[in-house]
Amino acid sequence: MTGIERSAFAVLTPPGRGGIAVIRCSGPDARRVLRACFRPATDGAGLPPVGGLAYGHIADADGRPLDEVILCRAARAACEVNCHGGPAAVAAVCAALSALGLEQVDADALLEIEGAGLVERDARRLLRRATTPLAARILLDQLGGALGAAIERVCGHLAARRSEAAADELGRLLNRWQYCGRFLADPPRIVIAGRPNVGKSTLLNRLLGAERAITSREPGTTRDYVEADAALAGLPVVLVDTAGLREARGVIERLGVERAREQAAGAALLLYLLDATEGVTAADETALARFDDRTLVVWNKADAAAGPLGAPGAMAVSALTGAGIEGLSEAILARLGYRAPEPGEAVPFTGEQAEAMERGRQFLEDGRLDDARQALAPLTNVRG
Repeated sequence: MTGIERSAFAVLTPPGRGGIAVIRCSGPDARRVLRACFRPATDGAGLPPVGGLAYGHIADADGRPLDEVILCRAARAACEVNCHGGPAAVAAVCAALSALGLEQVDADALLEIEGAGLVERDARRLLRRATTPLAARILLDQLGGALGAAIERVCGHLAARRSEAAADELGRLLNRWQYCGRFLADPPRIVIAGRPNVGKSTLLNRLLGAERAITSREPGTTRDYVEADAALAGLPVVLVDTAGLREARGVIERLGVERAREQAAGAALLLYLLDATEGVTAADETALARFDDRTLVVWNKADAAAGPLGAPGAMAVSALTGAGIEGLSEAILARLGYRAPEPGEAVPFTGEQAEAMERGRQFLEDGRLDDARQALAPLTNVRG
């Protein structure tokens, strides 16, 4: 069986402990299975209507309750079981559904069974990993049809041979990919580097708003890199704290310095910290000579500086007190080229989507309008 002829279920929430787990059941047998194992709290209530909710229990073959649940009727042939999020409760509900004949698949496979279009599959996949409200809002806009509608407008212009209008619309979409969408697909890595004891770990903790890295006045406390998910103005980023760059003393410290340099080489942006109480040292000059234009030089400990700070740093902060951190965040986003879209704007959010649009633009520039429409066609429908 293929498509909606198959009946299956998938756990939509991430594995591990949580308050609530969501298990989606789809296909022609989903209602039969749920009628067999769902015990509504109100006698005779049965399954809720489409868009409705019902409270009750999932029971085993002997009628013993396994877990209390809220059943949401998402569509005629799809229901979502909201149960307790502990692994044992999830396993018990899944076992009951399997015993009644529903096939367990992963969340992406279930979307394909339901006939979800490419944009919907991509949006739901990334939504499961979204770490900020802004990222979730942008993805929900696309799930709601913003991107599909924009591509359909492009295809409409192409069908009517309005090349200039199609090119303008496609250009706007690709611009949004560059200044926003690509960061949702692959959150940028921001690496914090500098000599030992310049405040790298303190800055990481300040940007995170939590104590993630160990800080100490003793130089060389960080012997390996530490990374953590963070958000800057709602943009998901990965912050990386690295070992201090200096002539290493011992094998372990040397490995830490080598890994710091590897992390710096792969960063979307490098924050190189200078100690405002010491000024630019020969070690700083040597390190900065190795880095490229992805580097933002930052004076730290500005609150303790004896006098005015000179070149090369344009930013001055105190990771300890928080002074200047908001300005630093803004400078980071500006250097990345990030800009948040307006609510409801269409934003490509995967590399595959951007590649399809770029192919469409190339065909359009070559005058091959029908080929351009064909390249964009997979992106037109949220559910096809």
